[in-house]
Amino acid sequence: MNVVALKKLIQSFDIISFDIFDTLLLRPYVNPADMFVHMERAYKKPGFVAWRTGAEAAFYRTHGTTREARLVDIYSVPGDFADMQAAEMDWEYNILTANPKMKEIYDFAIAAGKRVIIASDMYLPQEFIERTLSKNGFVGYHKLYLSNEINHRKDRGDMYGYILADLDVAPNKVLHIGDNKHSDFEQARRNGISAYLYTRVADSYMVKNKKAASFYAANPGLGASIITAMCAARSSFGDYWTDFGYRYAGPVAYAYARWIYNRATECGLKNILFIARDGYLVQKVFNTINRGEIKNSYVYAPRVLNYTANLDYDPNLPEQPRIICEYFKQNTGELTPAAYIDANRASFEEMAAAEKQRTGYCDYIRSATAGADRVGVVDTISGQMSGQRLIEKESGVRTHGFYWLTLPGRKCLLDFEHSDFLENHMRDAFLSGNKCDLMELIFSAPENPIITMRDGMPVHQQVQNPAEAARHEICRRIEAGALAFAGDVAKFFAGRDLFIEPAQIFNLITTYVSMPEPDDIRAMFAVKKSPYADNSLYVPLFSGRVAPWQIGRVRRLIWHTPAQRAALVLARPLRVKMRGLRQIKIIFLPEMAMRVFGISLFDKYGIGIGGYKNGGY
Repeated sequence: MNVVALKKLIQSFDIISFDIFDTLLLRPYVNPADMFVHMERAYKKPGFVAWRTGAEAAFYRTHGTTREARLVDIYSVPGDFADMQAAEMDWEYNILTANPKMKEIYDFAIAAGKRVIIASDMYLPQEFIERTLSKNGFVGYHKLYLSNEINHRKDRGDMYGYILADLDVAPNKVLHIGDNKHSDFEQARRNGISAYLYTRVADSYMVKNKKAASFYAANPGLGASIITAMCAARSSFGDYWTDFGYRYAGPVAYAYARWIYNRATECGLKNILFIARDGYLVQKVFNTINRGEIKNSYVYAPRVLNYTANLDYDPNLPEQPRIICEYFKQNTGELTPAAYIDANRASFEEMAAAEKQRTGYCDYIRSATAGADRVGVVDTISGQMSGQRLIEKESGVRTHGFYWLTLPGRKCLLDFEHSDFLENHMRDAFLSGNKCDLMELIFSAPENPIITMRDGMPVHQQVQNPAEAARHEICRRIEAGALAFAGDVAKFFAGRDLFIEPAQIFNLITTYVSMPEPDDIRAMFAVKKSPYADNSLYVPLFSGRVAPWQIGRVRRLIWHTPAQRAALVLARPLRVKMRGLRQIKIIFLPEMAMRVFGISLFDKYGIGIGGYKNGGY
């Protein structure tokens, strides 16, 4: 919508008419009928969607079209859903919100002294519509025309004639604004009224945002409908990371927090511990859902304490014994750290016992679990459940872990009770393309890594690493957007579940990772990760300011700028794949993301240009 052009057009007319639904007021669903889907699931009313979507037509079949159906008429149609009439009105009142762009246009017309009217084909009562418009700031209009009150409709065209007669005005004095091509545009013009066809917010958003369009097209269902509609209705914050927080981190954190809440309720848990730093945002979002039924706290459970205070480490992972030796300032000489610890076991046990005493961790975690015989522990992605292990060992309380996902093949997965948000069949796909690191960015807290604990207090890394400082600022901005999303959910849906499926969230993240745009690549230049527990090294998360000629470093990036991609393409102009004479495939410019040409014979002999990594030939 060109706001300037529409305001200029409004100046040429005396009367400005507005449609209501999808124009002045928005529902948080791409498809308005999804509201009934949501109600059926929320109220556990199987069959409601089929009945409700057919009830209006059933009324007209029985009573004819001489009188417009009202909501009470629709609910008079036989069915076991009479109690849903009041519920539907309450639901509509909560979810309907002002379209911010159209509110600007409406306010401009009022301020310009235009006579503003509102016209809608609608079954809801006039008093309800007036109250809902007023709640959303649409006041000062001259008159409201509803089909069920005046017995005329826009889609038939006769409402426009009724309005002209009622106002005693010539058609060329009126401009009507609405989103329906037939009812708001074509029928208005047939009656001599000028019309402005307004593109629905969700449709406009998906035209401009290819990732959103791809996500919604691939994910039919209630959750994707709500996520897309809410993001479409929210104007940009004017900041990349806050927008990212609303569009991606918000749905991710909400879906994860809601799943934790549902599972904890099913398990009868009354106390949940959110482990720092990955539990920071999740806890905040959790408490927009939780109404005080479940006690929860943000706790520190640094995995390094498993190593240094308990000598709980995996000798097959060289990083872990190395951290122990470096922490206790031990020179291992020619021995590997694991062998050195084994050779000096008594000494290390003595140092670990002293370290445990210094940390005060037992008293700290027992205070957080006091009075509970079982607690929930929330982390994100884990291969060894280090935080859960530490908490259960030191508190003496049984735990149930909640994870985004756990890594397969580790013995501890059999030893500790836990649930995974992502199902097993999604795990491998999620572990590719740095999606795990993106999740850590989304969930991370704006605080430095924890080195250890002292007297029950965290000891943070003191050196202000530039990579950590950048992440802190980014995390704060992501948090602002994510909490805005969670706040909107709480406002619209009054604590009700959105029924977002884990697969939809998986696909939302996958869409972001697989379809980067220039703004995404530029923003990610500032984000680096540490692959080590002691944070001794930082590397780019997705994209980095790497010179195109540094081909080795460029290859390690997940995302590439056009210059980096061009350098990769030119550095490897040809790929020949042979298995004797039984299979020969020749690919020119294999690093090109797009396949330009490809032909294959019996899947044995092929030749192509570009796109080798996206399917071969």
